[in-house]
Amino acid sequence: MKKSFRQTVPFICLCVILIAFAFAGCGTNDALTDRRPALVKIEYSNINDDDSRQLLRKLLSDAEVSEDRIQFFFSRVDSFNENVREEWLTTGFEEAKPLDTKYDPYEMQDTWMEKNGNFPGYNCRITAMELFGSFVSAGDEAQIDAGEDVLFMDEEALKADPGALGGSSLTEFRALYSSMKAEDTTDVQRHVQAVQEEWKSRGIAFREDDRIRLITVFFHDKPTDEVSMLFVGHVGVLLTAEDGTLYFVEKVAFQEPYRLLHFSDRTELSDYLMGKYDVSWGQSTAHPFIMENGKLMNGWRTNPDEGASLSN
Repeated sequence: MKKSFRQTVPFICLCVILIAFAFAGCGTNDALTDRRPALVKIEYSNINDDDSRQLLRKLLSDAEVSEDRIQFFFSRVDSFNENVREEWLTTGFEEAKPLDTKYDPYEMQDTWMEKNGNFPGYNCRITAMELFGSFVSAGDEAQIDAGEDVLFMDEEALKADPGALGGSSLTEFRALYSSMKAEDTTDVQRHVQAVQEEWKSRGIAFREDDRIRLITVFFHDKPTDEVSMLFVGHVGVLLTAEDGTLYFVEKVAFQEPYRLLHFSDRTELSDYLMGKYDVSWGQSTAHPFIMENGKLMNGWRTNPDEGASLSN
């Protein structure tokens, strides 16, 4: 027996509504992404070969980073690479497990200090500001409601080399990176909102450009029972090539190398960063989270390989 048109329409409408709710509730990409296995390998270069240098120079130039900032960046890369052993660095792009390095960080630190004394060098925050500084601004008299000072080593480096920010001001640097007071909660969305509100109060504004983005890893910390704060634990610059390929440029740490990494999508980038930094479980603090410019990065997820980072 055939159903009438009137009988069929409600059934079709109900199916459409249910499908719409399913897609709206979690998003197709996010739902699939969350089930993806953790990233097992990365492809990166320490920017010490002609091919990776030419690639990065083109990416920066295409994103309209000034030539002065580009030259300044490469001079710092060259200086660092000349101060460490060649065997500690890549030869072009190489594959590795996400947490593997070709060097012992303590030995590399000792080697750096033997040649540079007390000058700490440049870290992720200084490097990202030098490259991205033309795409972010802050109020002239930014009001900073900061928690515990986490920029003391950065400021020591900037005292020794005031030009290290490539033309950006110390006021902008502090406004972007100074820690901020936070609610005592493990709810990441509330912390994202807190970052957005605090940055707004500091006059932080991003010049939006799909070719270049600031990737900021925020950590939640409770140094005492009475104090809850958010601080920038790591930061780098995300560059998108003409074909849509993603490249992430970072300074790993003060006395650790520069890196240019290739990723297929933002979830791979999230897994790389969370595999390094989202390694404290069962705590009363929130998971680290990643901001892309002024919003939570699409594709961010907590470390999907919980516990593995501690055993590697």
